[in-house]
This record gives sequence, C-alpha cells and structure tokens, in this order.
Amino acid sequence: MKITIAAAAPELLPGQPGRNMANILAAVTRAQEDGASVLVLPSGFPEDLDRDAIAELAGKMKVYPILQESLPRSELLHPHEGMDILCCSASTPATVSSHYDNVNLAGLASHENMAVVVMACPMGGDGGVLYTGQCIIAQNGTILQNADGYVTARVSIPSREKSAPVEDIVSDQPHTPWTPLPEELPRVLKLQADGLARRMMAVGATQLTVNIDRTASSLLALASCVQAVDKLKLSRKNIHVTADGNRANHIAAALGVTVGGQNGLIVDSTDLTTRVLEGVTPQHYDLNATVPRSVARLVMRWYANTCGDSNLSVPIRSICLDDNARPWALYDFLLHFSLVYDLPKWTQARLLEDTFEEEFSLETIQQALDVFFDTYRRPTSCDGPAVFSLDVRPPAEA
Repeated sequence: MKITIAAAAPELLPGQPGRNMANILAAVTRAQEDGASVLVLPSGFPEDLDRDAIAELAGKMKVYPILQESLPRSELLHPHEGMDILCCSASTPATVSSHYDNVNLAGLASHENMAVVVMACPMGGDGGVLYTGQCIIAQNGTILQNADGYVTARVSIPSREKSAPVEDIVSDQPHTPWTPLPEELPRVLKLQADGLARRMMAVGATQLTVNIDRTASSLLALASCVQAVDKLKLSRKNIHVTADGNRANHIAAALGVTVGGQNGLIVDSTDLTTRVLEGVTPQHYDLNATVPRSVARLVMRWYANTCGDSNLSVPIRSICLDDNARPWALYDFLLHFSLVYDLPKWTQARLLEDTFEEEFSLETIQQALDVFFDTYRRPTSCDGPAVFSLDVRPPAEA
C-alpha cells in the first residue's frame, strides 16, 4: 500500500497564539494538497491550540502529535512491536551538530525496524535564535528526505490485511541497493588494492597469481592486483595471469603482467553473488568476497572509461557487456534484502516486481526469483577484504 507522508516544522513564536495557529493550519493544508496520509509535526505545541479546527481541516489525515500519539526520540530504536511507521515528534530543536545525529538515528531506526521513520524538529525560538526545523523521512536504512521546514515522500508500507497475498515492503529503494555513488566507484578498487597490499606485506609475498576469464569480477581482481603491486613499487611482471580468451590476453598484455605460470600469493576472484548462488567457499585470498557482481561490472565500466588506453577499455567494455547475460541486478537486489532483512521469497516477489517491472519482463523477474531462492546460500566467512559490509541478520525463526 503506497501512501504519501509529510513532515513539517511550522514556525512558532512565544506570545503569538494567533500567528502560531495560522502556521500550523498552513502546514496541515500544504500536506493535504500534497495528498499526505500522515503528517508529523514537532512536539511542544501551546496548550491553547484549537484542536477541533485542526482535526476538521486534517480530515482523515493523521496528524502527529496534535491528534495522534507520537514516539519520543528516545524510543525510536525500541518502538512497540508491529509498527510500520515510526513518527517521532521531537521537542529539542536541531542544532548544527544534532543535524547529523538525527540523520544517523533515523537511518539506524528505520534499518533496525524495517520501517518508515518520520522525524520533525521544532522551528522558532527567542532571543534572536531561530531553529531551522529539521525534517527527515527514512526507510529501511535509506534517508529519503532531509531538509528544513517541510518534506514529503511517497512510500509503501506493509499491508496487514489477512487476505493480502503478499506483504508490501517499502519499495522506493534504489534498483541496486549495493551500488555506490559514481564518485565512490574508484574507492571500491582502492580498498581492494589496499587490502591486498597489506596481505602481501603480512605474508612476505612479492608475487601474485590470478585467473581472468569472461567476467567483470575477474577483471576487478586483476585491476586490484595491478594497483597493489604499483603501491608496493613492485614490477607488474610479478603478477602471473591465466587468461581465458583473446580479450583477456589483450587486457593482460596492455597491463604489462606476466601471462602464464603460478607463483606467490594466489588471488581468487569469486564475487559475493556467485558465492551465495553457487555455495562456493574460496580456498584462497578472495578479493571480491564482499563485492556483488553488479557492482563489479560498474567499477570495471568506470575503469574502462577512465583508463585512457583503448587497448584496455575496448576489451573491458566488451567483457562487461557480455557479463550482463544474466540479470545480476535482480539477483543482487534479492541478495540485499535476504542478507540485510532476511525477507522470505513471498515478501520479496512484490518488491522485485514493483521495482523492475519497467526494466525486465515478468517472466525474467519470476525466473530470477526462482533461481535465487532455489540456490541461495548464506555466505560463510571468507579470507578477503571487507569492501562492503554484509550486515547479516540471523535467520528468522520458523
């Protein structure tokens, strides 16, 4: 069930009841015009409010805390069981430092409770001090809105009707929840290279062995190896590559690594998605232990676009394009909600369809859903850098 939620912080000034009431009614009217089903206001309103007038204007819209009981800030992380929308009407005005605290709290509370969190902080003050009235809407650990004065967001909440065939979970999620921002893509590669360099120093390794094939994940492992030996000021010839196919050979030659042979630390390139779909537990140092396949493809596409060498960029783009033969975005979407929220198949079916219905056919979506849950295995601990936090919850009790 999709609804619109609003949070507002009308300006309240001491000793001006008429003006304060007008500001509150204006906030209610604006939320009504935006089609909001829920409006959250800060707490601490004057007792002489005309609550009947507010209720009449609000109609069926729920208004916290004037007409509905809201949660205090201290209870956000421990709400009453079964609450899908956590409405926090703050009484303490937001300062510059607490702006960050509020965002962190809203994100954490929404993540911990798989809920929508709505927070509104007071606006106003006296003695020349004017608080900005921070308003936040978060869901499942993602901050949807964070602005002063007024915000709205369109969200989905679980249906509690017994006749409902599936349970709706918040669906305004990014298509690939793991995906870092574009400016963060180089950092993925850097973290892997730094982790590998540390391991090489720890075990005294100066040589590396890695296999590259027709997957973006293997290319990501190779690129990490190159950056690691460059950081340690070693020759790229110290990287021994087993290349599968002409394009892989071209990439190895362009990077100046040694083709053939095996020496030193063996580097595995098995990505997180492959680990959970095939139940693979790598026996060697796994650079991609926490990297989903869709992220590996994005990083290598960025690498191809920025390396400045057509001998590298052309075969890398070609492999990344071919690597999209399977719907990795669908698998990684399901992987995210399975690891982080432990949602069952019947819950994720509607979520997946709502998110990808314009991008994939229903047949493809259903096939991905069946394949994932037929083969999904929770990843075991693995020897590799923690590039992405898996944040795995324990399995839900039967």
